[in-house]
Formats: sequence, C-alpha cells, structure tokens
Amino acid sequence: MIRLANVYKKYTEDNTALENISLKVDQGEFLYLVGPSGAGKSTLIKLLTCEERLTRGFLKIGNVDLLKLPDQHVPELRRQLGVVPQDIFLLDHLTVYKNLAYTLQAIEVERKKIKEKVLAALEKVGMLQFKNAYPNQLSIGQQQKIVIARAIVNDPKIILADEPTGNMDNKSAIEIMKILYKLNQSGTTILMATHNSTIVNTLRYRVLEINHGRIIRDQAEGSYGLATDYRDVFVI
Repeated sequence: MIRLANVYKKYTEDNTALENISLKVDQGEFLYLVGPSGAGKSTLIKLLTCEERLTRGFLKIGNVDLLKLPDQHVPELRRQLGVVPQDIFLLDHLTVYKNLAYTLQAIEVERKKIKEKVLAALEKVGMLQFKNAYPNQLSIGQQQKIVIARAIVNDPKIILADEPTGNMDNKSAIEIMKILYKLNQSGTTILMATHNSTIVNTLRYRVLEINHGRIIRDQAEGSYGLATDYRDVFVI
C-alpha cells in the first residue's frame, strides 16, 4: 500500500532531513515511527501527504506516484488519507458536529451523506454525545478524539498520526490508543509517530526507528526504550 525506495528530502545541500529511506507498509499494518526530536519522523509523514515534496527517490501510495503527482491532484490524494497532526487544531467557533461537517463540505461530499458520516465517526471515537459542544468546552483528550474523528470521517484506508498522545496523561493516551487499535482491527493502515515508550512497549506492533534522517531499525513487534507495561488496561 505504501512503498518508498531510496527517498531523500533535502532542504539545502547542507540540510538533509531524510536520507535513503526504503520502506514498505502493507494494507492493514500498524507501524510506529520512533526516534528523537528532529530525527525525521514528521518529515516522513509530510512527504506522504505531499505537504513536503521528496527531493528524489520512489514513493507510492497505492498506485499513485507521489514524485510525479501534479499539485492540482494532491487534494484527491489527501481524501484517501486520515491525518492526525501533531498540534490539535479545531475551529473554536464551530460545534464538534460542524467541525467534521466542514471537512466533508470542503471535499464536496453530498449533503445527505454528511450527517451519516459525521455521526458514524463521532460514534467510533465515543464522542457522539458531544456533537453540539464547542472545542473549548472539551478536555485535551476529548479534543484529540474529535481530531481523530475528523481524520476518519471520510473512511480513509490510511491514518497518519503525528504524536497523537503527546502531552496527555496516561489515561487519555490509553483512550486514544484504544480508538486507533479498533480502527486498525477493522483494516485501516496506521502510521504513528510517537515518543511514548509505554505505548510502544505495551501494544506491540512493528517499530521503525529513525535517527538523523536514516532508518536505523525496522523490527516486527518491536520495543522502544524502557517503560512500565500497561497491557492490562488495553483490554478491548
């Protein structure tokens, strides 16, 4: 589903963000991207959304060659992706329901389908009862659930999540991971950049470690640093 071969991202001759990245992610896979700040994790996610363009190499999502993809076709690609950005961004003047509906209106989804899709997405993240609330009335953890609902509202096959549990307490982080776990179990491919070693070491999936723009480890059911095992709280 996602294939990279010899991918480079250079900002200048002296500033290489990613170097010789080769990677294959199959449909339905869950992959953690780990590594220190500035390692290249967020840059890799931005290449997949075409927020950044690769300098050279091969990068495909499905049958779409991102190196050759014209700018005018980028929105069409993004409709197939669910993106959970590092920073929570919601429109404070709109209700939760209207935040999600706005996303669908922007990509010209039929009006009669918008309500169905919005309510279904909110139900998946356990936030249906908050559909008429405003973002500033919600906790950080609840806001992140809405961001995930927005990411899945158009039923994407791939979710790209950049630090979705950052700056959360363990209880909120566990709730977010339960949502991502269930989405993955339903067949959604998930790439998740994270610093949270507790999560990586508890919910064991493939781990890709990046440092200084290079892949230094690619391990099935890998681990990351040392952390308490919270496996018992992940009972679904």
